[in-house]
Amino acid sequence: MSISKERKKQLRKFQKKYSLRFKDLELLNQAFVHTSYTNENALDEKLSYEKLEFYGDAVLKLSISDFLYNHFVDYSEGELTKLRAELVSDKNIFEYAKILGFEELILLGRNEKKQGGAKKESILACAFEALLGAIFINYGNKGYKKVKAFLEQNFMDDILSIDKKIKFLNPKAILQEYTQGINHKLPEYVLVDEVGKAHNKEFFVEVKFNDEVIGKGCAKSIKKAQSEAAFDALKNLNLIEE
Repeated sequence: MSISKERKKQLRKFQKKYSLRFKDLELLNQAFVHTSYTNENALDEKLSYEKLEFYGDAVLKLSISDFLYNHFVDYSEGELTKLRAELVSDKNIFEYAKILGFEELILLGRNEKKQGGAKKESILACAFEALLGAIFINYGNKGYKKVKAFLEQNFMDDILSIDKKIKFLNPKAILQEYTQGINHKLPEYVLVDEVGKAHNKEFFVEVKFNDEVIGKGCAKSIKKAQSEAAFDALKNLNLIEE
């Protein structure tokens, strides 16, 4: 896919601003090519951002998981899962894409452009993942490290403050509010088993409501096991999405 001089200038300006250096500007450009553009210009769909998006989605989740695991060391699996789900949601990475100026960079077909495609959450969120995929590929063996650095350098504040932005870090409180809203009853947490030696036990907890098990949890402390069980119940009740 040929790139005009003006487009090359635009891409070089972008990569300079965000400390990126692509060996091939076509790879960077591909991260911003929507299928409506390839279809309208009779180009191979492989030149759109879709395959890069597939790659970038995996790299994004791994990078965020790595970051959260090492920075929120006291959080349970359920809490970390919720933090990650929020950080990698289309809603969130759409905001990241806007911060990076994707509205000016995205290449769309004429009809999609008229329909406001440059401001659509689904399109810009996918392009953001595609950019991460392109960065990963471009930097070879150092690709994962570069993606992590890119995310942390540009969105560190958002990542670190994510736990203050979502309410499901206290799943027990949310579950209690839900059950009380139904019949003023509280969920019941039952310790069903504990395994291991005294210094390294795992506790297995079930949470019941109206005498029915609605969630299960396992952790190194009863409190965390209860939290995991409550989080599991919220998922089973379709009150949250991962």
